[in-house]
Amino acid sequence: MKRTIIAILLSAFCGQAFADTACIHRLDVRDASQYVYNISHWIEQGRLQEGLSRYGEQDIPITFLSRGLKGLDWIQTSCFSRVCSREDVASFSLTCDAEVLILHNAAIRQKPSWLKAYRKTSDRLKNSIGESYEAFSRAFRKGDTVILGPNGSDTQGMYIVAVRPKGSVPQQSLPGGFVADVRIYGAVGDGATLNTRQIQRAIDDCAASANGGTVLIDGGIYVSGTLELKSGVTLWVAAGSILRASADPGDFPPMRIDVPSFRRTEDFQFIFANKAYNIGICGGGIIDGYSLREGYPWKGRNNEWERPRLIRMSECENISIRQITLIRSANWTQYFESCRNLTEEEIVIRCYTGTNNQDGIDLSGCSDVYIRDFLCTCGDDVITLKALSLTPANNIYVENVFSRYANCNIVKIGTETHGDISNVHVKDVEGWSRYSIAVEAVDGSNIDGVTYENVLLHSCASPFVVRLGDRGRTFEGGPVPAQVGSIRNIVLRNIRNDGISWVEKKTGPGVAAVIGGLPGHKIDDVLVENCDILLYGSINDRDFIYREVPENEKKYPEFDCFGITPAYGIYVRHADNVTLRNVNIRMKNPDVRPAVVFEDAEGWSLQGVRYQTCTHTEPFPLWHKTYGELKQ
Repeated sequence: MKRTIIAILLSAFCGQAFADTACIHRLDVRDASQYVYNISHWIEQGRLQEGLSRYGEQDIPITFLSRGLKGLDWIQTSCFSRVCSREDVASFSLTCDAEVLILHNAAIRQKPSWLKAYRKTSDRLKNSIGESYEAFSRAFRKGDTVILGPNGSDTQGMYIVAVRPKGSVPQQSLPGGFVADVRIYGAVGDGATLNTRQIQRAIDDCAASANGGTVLIDGGIYVSGTLELKSGVTLWVAAGSILRASADPGDFPPMRIDVPSFRRTEDFQFIFANKAYNIGICGGGIIDGYSLREGYPWKGRNNEWERPRLIRMSECENISIRQITLIRSANWTQYFESCRNLTEEEIVIRCYTGTNNQDGIDLSGCSDVYIRDFLCTCGDDVITLKALSLTPANNIYVENVFSRYANCNIVKIGTETHGDISNVHVKDVEGWSRYSIAVEAVDGSNIDGVTYENVLLHSCASPFVVRLGDRGRTFEGGPVPAQVGSIRNIVLRNIRNDGISWVEKKTGPGVAAVIGGLPGHKIDDVLVENCDILLYGSINDRDFIYREVPENEKKYPEFDCFGITPAYGIYVRHADNVTLRNVNIRMKNPDVRPAVVFEDAEGWSLQGVRYQTCTHTEPFPLWHKTYGELKQ
């Protein structure tokens, strides 16, 4: 009876429901680089009102709002974005004709030049520390891009943004069938009340419905502990609303998966699903892990097993995650173990707050995966294909990945690699990263059939690394000892980098792009085609050319696994049937080493390789340590 009443109430409600931030689309924040964590604290949301925090990472409540500002869509900025001086700090587009209001600190007398296009209004905002903000308005049309410039002062408070629609705004249509609005279950979206029990009841009621249903999170900021998603249930976080993780670790009871795997005993998750099918997360809103800085709010809990992941699913089928923003995870943002038929589309991730291990997505033992339109800035790897269990992974397709900053790799296979991985295709990738793209197998995986193509890196330590190692790590229920795996049939096509970096706490200069196997366990069949790669160079000590390079088979397989390599460009060792076709190799700084070095390699082919040399390059620009100078 109760479920029938809820369904009747919602049939009337959903007809009028629309997203509170229907005006704001695709917020893109540029304020991100190494040790600059501001990007994750810009939060687009609805219902601007008194009592809300002025900033994303500091609790400075709004104490006064002009009447005309109340209830508007708005963007909560980062406190420390005030020091960002670039002319395009952020941007967003509009889904309707609207008036954009910049609420700017009145103490900044000399306004930044970009605000000259805006007119001053009588609207005002004040906060709890006595700051006063005046409003500047400009009219925009539907589809326009709004570019936000610098604050104009690195000492006074950062501005915020509000949007006042003109005329009609797009309405958000909920799916048909049973819809459980968490407000009817007693949930309160005030950003303070704990709503775990109410939201879980809504999930359970949907799961008990004959055809499943949709759990609606709408109209505010809903704080919760661990939620278990069940078969047939879609979690709909409406645009403008936020589902926020509790700051109390006691609200995250242990939730353990069944699959024997390396991280099986890491029990804490925010949204969890185990052996569920036909499940989804969507709606255009935000899921917020609320990790504001290193170890926060679980201060002192810096081990991976102590911090909850934002989303973790195991042995689930038919998963759809679409049009959702994921921010500030306390650990990996998403972790899928042994799942099938997973689709992710139009995902925005801003998880770079100084907390360790903030990967964008980790797929382990998953098959039939399709990821498209993945915008991710994170504190570790953007997309990581792992094999934490012995479940084979295959048929993984990824396209259109963009990252403002990745603190490690943009796309990586590894590092935990126990089960086999095959048929992976990644294309159309662009971003700024501390490392690069990688294919790594060090714990026994057999990796067969990987293509990375159309990759543009604006910064990196090395354009790519393909590494077979013998770390031999295992897990309870895994092989003892772990055998050496294999890597074969790898295509790196149209890989380009227009920037190269000295990487702090790593080897720094002298790191080449590497294709490196092990003695008796060679990487086989690698095509590097249509690539234009820039390396750091700067080594002018000839001893590095002729030194004995350590195998380092047990070492963590980072881009610097061999240290300073004999080649400044591409170093190939213990690898057969490697083809370099139409490859341009450049150096940022003069370097005495060859552009390409082969060692313990057979069946190689060089076709259209162009390279730079310096006046003292030796022994040859293209060199095989056994066969001498290489000819094309």
